[in-house]
This record gives sequence, structure tokens and C-alpha cells, in this order.
Amino acid sequence: MRKSLSANYLKYSWERIASSSADSVCAFTARFNQKLEQKTERNNSAFGEELSILGHCDNRRQRSNGKLSPKVKQKGQTSSRQQPFKCVNSLSTDVHQKVSSVAAQSSKRSDHIDFHVSEWQPECFGKKDDSEVQHSDTPMPQKRQTIVVVDEEEALAMKIPKHDDKCMKEAKIYYPSRDDPESVEICFEDIKCLDPEGYLTSTIMNFYIRYLQQRALPANKVTCNYHFFNTYFYEKLKEAVSNKGKDRDNFFVKFRRWWKGVNIFQKAYILIPIHEDLHWSLVIICFPQKDDESRPIILHLDSLRLHSSRSIFDNIKSFVKEEWCYLDREVADSDLPMPYRLWKNISRRIEEKIIEVPQQKNDCDCGLFVLYFIERFIEEAPDRLKRKDLDMFGKRWFKPQEASSLRTKIRCLLKVEFQNEKKRCLPDPVGSSSSDHAPKQ
Repeated sequence: MRKSLSANYLKYSWERIASSSADSVCAFTARFNQKLEQKTERNNSAFGEELSILGHCDNRRQRSNGKLSPKVKQKGQTSSRQQPFKCVNSLSTDVHQKVSSVAAQSSKRSDHIDFHVSEWQPECFGKKDDSEVQHSDTPMPQKRQTIVVVDEEEALAMKIPKHDDKCMKEAKIYYPSRDDPESVEICFEDIKCLDPEGYLTSTIMNFYIRYLQQRALPANKVTCNYHFFNTYFYEKLKEAVSNKGKDRDNFFVKFRRWWKGVNIFQKAYILIPIHEDLHWSLVIICFPQKDDESRPIILHLDSLRLHSSRSIFDNIKSFVKEEWCYLDREVADSDLPMPYRLWKNISRRIEEKIIEVPQQKNDCDCGLFVLYFIERFIEEAPDRLKRKDLDMFGKRWFKPQEASSLRTKIRCLLKVEFQNEKKRCLPDPVGSSSSDHAPKQ
């Protein structure tokens, strides 16, 4: 009776091991050893009671063809607790093995599984799939590193340590350098606006605009063909063109300090970021070559179509006309930046064009889109824009996520700048003397 009872119990319990979790395996091992040590005979009714209790604990298992089978994993469910135990599925299911052999194997497997849990469980939550789990054909599980594929910008961000110390929070940098008259002052706290769903501030906008200028300097393209105004310019422009007082002319003379020493009519492109109603858009003024009869064109690029293009065009045209009136008194006909016919009638010759561009998918990426408009335009625009070149724009000019990805890129650039600034501010290494760093005579 005892031999039959133990064989039946073994058959049931061993099938249970093949599909249970680590807790079930350990529970079975403990109970199995306990049963082997018991010396009192049990009758069939007692055995049935045991089966009833164990079956109640396993009421979540599915039955297939009269045998217990693991619950089918649904798509999208996390199996981090079950994956490490897949090696159990390869255990022998021969229910007619000798009790001594089964006990030895189960003890060995129990040790195996305990080791497996300690090695894998901390890493498996949400990171591993079936292909990464150690299978039973390998004698012992091995440690593996989880490899996450990221782009270069994200990799750079992860390599840069976080600086939460007071010194770093109070740090400032001047881009591109403190000696540059147009440098942008940036505090470490300014980076916060680059957090997800953050709205870009003028500081960050001006930083990246200067970054694009610096990057294009080797080709001397920007210095020859482009002029960039910063994000504060348009508000001053509106004040200047709306001034109706007697001192209007004097006010405009002071306003001209914003582009001192630059003849904007000789530039190919004037780029003006617009900030109104908590939204960013971009204006590009395109001037023709000196011997080209093409008309000047004002482009307005808006990723939400939120700004009033009519109002912006009126302000920009007033600005161009005021500058023309100022220069027309001083410029000789031989020095005109465009054909005489266009120059003398410039206020009536300017075209206006609302440009169709990719639209943002949220309400917080408008600043990123303006910066990406500038970046793509610098890369793709011809030396001088003509009407036929407007085909470069459109809803498919770029994918919206390309503009949104600037959030990560700018954050990385700034963190590198702050890292470099911190290194420059570090004290001299211990043991070095001031004479070591003194300039050579």
C-alpha cells in the first residue's frame, strides 16, 4: 500500500513541478522530503485528502488532454518571475523512475533553481524576453548583461553623470565663450525646460541658434549669407514700428544697434524667431542678388498655424521700409544692394508667403520646431532663394519626431558644456606648484 501510495503521489507531484513557479518547486521539495521521512502508513482516504488540498492550491492551472499544463501567457504580460525557471520544463517527466533517483534529481534541480533566481531576478523585470532566458541544455545558468540599443544622443546623456550638488546648480556658462560679445549666458537650472513636455525658454533657443552659427562657421556660409536675430529682437521691432511719436526717428536710430555694422539688404537671409502668446514661429526674409530681378520674399513658418501671419508680415514690412528709408539717404546708386527698380519701390515689391511645414503633435514642441526649421534651412537652402525654391518646403519636409528629438540633443550639448566648465574650474592637483603652470618666458 505504501509503495503504491508513494508512486501515485510522486507521479502527481512531479507533473506539478514541470509547470510551477519557483515557490511551487521549493514547496514540493520540502513536502516530498517530509513524506519520505514519515514512517506511518496512510490509507487511500488520507491520500485523497492530500490530493484535494494540493489540487486546491493549483486551481489556476489549466488542464490539457487530462494533464496539468502551465497557464498560457497572454500577449503583453510580464513573465519576469516565470522566465528564469524555463529550465524546469526540460526535467524528465518519466513518472516510473525509482524514488531514490527522483529525490536526487529534484534536490539537484532545486539547488539549480535557487541559484537561477538569485542571478536573474533583479534584472529580468521588463527587460528580458524568452530568447534571453537560460535554457536547460546549459548545465548552469550564466550571468548576462542586458543590452539596450540607443542612439548616440541618448548614449551620451547616459554617460554624463547627474550633478545635483549646489555648486553645479549655481554654475553658469557663456556660449560660445565669455569673450564673445554675442555670447549666451546659461544657468544650469535653464536645462529644466528641456524636460519632457517643457516649453523652451529664450535662453535655450538662443543657445542653439548660436550653436548652429558656430557649426557653420568653417564653411563661412553663415557669415556671408545669413544674419540671425535673437529671440528678444521681434518685441523691440514691434515697439520701433509702432512708435508714432515725434521721436520716432530717434527711436529707430537706437533700435538699429541690434544690427550695427550690418547691411541687412546685402544678406541672403534674415532669420527672426517670433514669440507671441506662449508660442514660437519663424520668419525668414529672403533678399535677391544684386543683379537679380527677383523680388524679396518674407516667409512665415508656424508648426501650429497659431500666429497671425498678417500681423507679422505688416510688422516685418514696416521694419524693412524703415531701414530702407534710413539707408536710402546714405547709399549711392552704385552701391545699391539690389537692382534700382526694386530698391526704389521696395515697400511695394516685397512678397509674403505662408509656408506649409510639418505640424507638431503636441503643444510644447513649438520652440524645437523653430530651431529645426533653422537647422534644416541652413543645410538645404540655395545661396539665394527664388520662387521655384519654395518647393523644398511642405508637410513632408521632415518627420515631426525629428524636430522633437532636438530636446535630447540640446540637453546633451549643454551637459557637455557644463562638464567642460566644471573641469576648467577644478583646482590644481595636489602636489603641483604654481610654477608648473606659469607661462614660459
